[in-house]
Amino acid sequence: MRNWFLTRILQRKALKKINNPHKGRYVSLSSARRVGFIVDACIPGTAEAVHVLKKELTGRGIAYTGICIDPGKEPLSDKEIASDSCISIIRRKNTNWYGIPRPDTLNVFLGQPIDILIDMTSGKRLFQADYIIKRSTAALIIGVDTSPTSQYDMIVSRKDENTSETELAKNIIKYLTTIH
Repeated sequence: MRNWFLTRILQRKALKKINNPHKGRYVSLSSARRVGFIVDACIPGTAEAVHVLKKELTGRGIAYTGICIDPGKEPLSDKEIASDSCISIIRRKNTNWYGIPRPDTLNVFLGQPIDILIDMTSGKRLFQADYIIKRSTAALIIGVDTSPTSQYDMIVSRKDENTSETELAKNIIKYLTTIH
């Protein structure tokens, strides 16, 4: 997928076509039945952050599902992320020419209701993440970066640019457990 002018026009048009208004409401972690998360494979420390999220959610008896977006030309072989059957990986080959993920890739993630959706992608916005968020029916959407196209209900920001993905995942869990 190239970042051409026409590609960006088609991506914006695809997002506008999705008629799925978000009605945000707070869901505490103790009352959540299923949590979804979106991560970027190109960000260092993603595997450790996913491990922290999986460990916390499993320990609390909460089902989880995740999507790892790998937009690079050379796919990353992250065995720790890919080893879990609840986590789908979106690679370039799983998208059409302007970036929309194939339906079979999204069925596992969007097929069942999600109470809390955590978007841990940061930096340059990934169209696939915005597309998934727009299609999601999650009650509470949490993000880590402010973005004009995303509909976050809560934003957990980094202390500074040196904050790791693992620390960020721990902070998200901490906020979800302290607010009732």
